[in-house]
Parts: sequence; C-alpha cells; structure tokens
Amino acid sequence: MREIRGALTALALVACVALAAASISIWQPGQALLASLRFHIAAGLFVLIVLLALSRAWRRALLFLVPLGASLGQGALVIYNQQQPRIEAAAEGTTPLFKVMSFNLMTDNRNGARVAEYILASGADVVMLMEATPLRPYRDRLLGSYPYVAGCEDFSRCGTMILSRTPLEDIKLSPLSPVWPDRLVTAATEIGGTRVNLVLAHLVKPYFDEFPFEETYRLAKAMEGLEGPLLLAGDFNAAAWSDNIDRLVQRAGLLPPPMYPATWPVRAGPLGVPIDNLFTRGSLVIDRIEAFADAMGSNHRGLTAEVSLTTGS
Repeated sequence: MREIRGALTALALVACVALAAASISIWQPGQALLASLRFHIAAGLFVLIVLLALSRAWRRALLFLVPLGASLGQGALVIYNQQQPRIEAAAEGTTPLFKVMSFNLMTDNRNGARVAEYILASGADVVMLMEATPLRPYRDRLLGSYPYVAGCEDFSRCGTMILSRTPLEDIKLSPLSPVWPDRLVTAATEIGGTRVNLVLAHLVKPYFDEFPFEETYRLAKAMEGLEGPLLLAGDFNAAAWSDNIDRLVQRAGLLPPPMYPATWPVRAGPLGVPIDNLFTRGSLVIDRIEAFADAMGSNHRGLTAEVSLTTGS
C-alpha cells in the first residue's frame, strides 16, 4: 500500500507541475498546448486525488486539491470573462441571419466527394474551409451552389477559402507569418441587408517558436481595420481559454459561441480539445454551434453555427 501511495503521489506531483505550466502564462512556445489541455490535466489529477483518498492518504489528497481548485477557478474565470459579454448581447434579443460552416479538411483527405456532398446538403450560407485541396475535383459542383469564392479560387494547394451564396467583396488573402503563406482570408458580404465581414484564419501549431504570438497579433491588427459586424472562423490550434487566444479575444473585442465543441483529436469525440472555433464582433452573436458527428476522413471535426443579429442593432 505504501508503494501504491508513493506512486500515486509522484504522478500527482507531475500532474501538478503540468497544471501549473498550463495555468501560468510564461510566453513560451508550446505553453498554449498545455493550456488547451488544462481541464484534461485537471481531470487526471482529480482521479489521482480520489485514488489517494481511497488509499487513506487523506492529507496528500487534500493538499493536491489546492492546486486543482486554483487552476480550475482560474480557467473558469477566463471562460466567464469571455462568455459574459456574449450573454449580455444575446439578452437584447436576436434575429437569425445566416448559417455558417467551418472545416479543416486535411490536405491528404481522400473523402473529398463526401465532404462536397455534405457541404451542398448543409444549407450553410457561408462555408469557410482550410486545407481544402481535396475538394478541387468537385469545384464546379460547389460553385453551382456557392458561386462566390475568396481565397484560392482554383481550389489549389493553398486551400484556405471562403465560399458564399452572396457576393463577396474587399477580398484579401494574406500570410499570418513566414511559416505558411495565404492562411488569412478576409472578405465582406451582405446578408439580409446587413454587411458582414468574414475572416478565416489558420494559425500555426502552438510549439512553432514565437510564431503563434506573432500570428494572433497580425490577426488582431487585420480585424482592427474592418468596420461593422464581423465573423471570425478558423483552426486556432489552441483552445479559446489558452492565454494567446484569450488575449486575441479580449484585444479584438470578440464574442465566443455559447459553448466550445471539441474538434481534435477526432477519436476523442466530445472529450477532445476545441482548437477550432468561431467568434463574432459587433452586432453578431452565435446562438448555436455544434461539431460534425463524422469528420469524414479529416483529423479535425468541422463546425456549423447559427449566427444572429442582435435586436438592438
């Protein structure tokens, strides 16, 4: 029993170190990855605490509850600070405006035909795609329903694009960092008499040196130059409660969706990490969001959302 208690204590100490690294912003590459896993690490520590309690190591169990509670409280505060403005905006009343889909297909996905059919049957007014090369053979079919394209109009390897049922204007395709070209697409369209800015971003992975911080800075600057209602979608490679993404949300005045559906890894299903997301700004709010039940060969689950206009707008 002493050996079991010792092993559980050692594991709990490791979990505490990981949880501290996930909770304390140290501006180091890869920190966003741990921060994104904060609640998963906390769940693992909680299991170890229960096992310690069952092995009659009550004092150790109580001791480990302190860092667990502190990290969970801090994470909950980040989410509260993001959600409260959205709740206040939605309380004014909302009117449905459009449906949007966001999906990172994965460049070597062999199920392009299935994805194309899914898009066509989705009823989405705007489709925001990353790594969309698998759809190239089905370009003409997609353009039949979504004749307006911002980004790689020939569906070439860059693959970051916005498809729309309504005309797009002020289209701009830009790099976020030297790592990958053309991973930021901005455009504007008019839906139901409301001009909406559309922004699609595909950020680098969180362990790419200082590039994640540079990319969120450039993304925030790009959105500063856009006036009026705005929808941001993309693969952020980090959860909304990670420090880097939370700074983006606060700096740009973004409103999150009402929940953060897990999108990666696919095998984890709803227990995964929400590294793909959508945000709004101005008079737009997301009333409903859900992840695809089937990733259709991608390593990410896509998202569909209902976007509404606040009644007071």
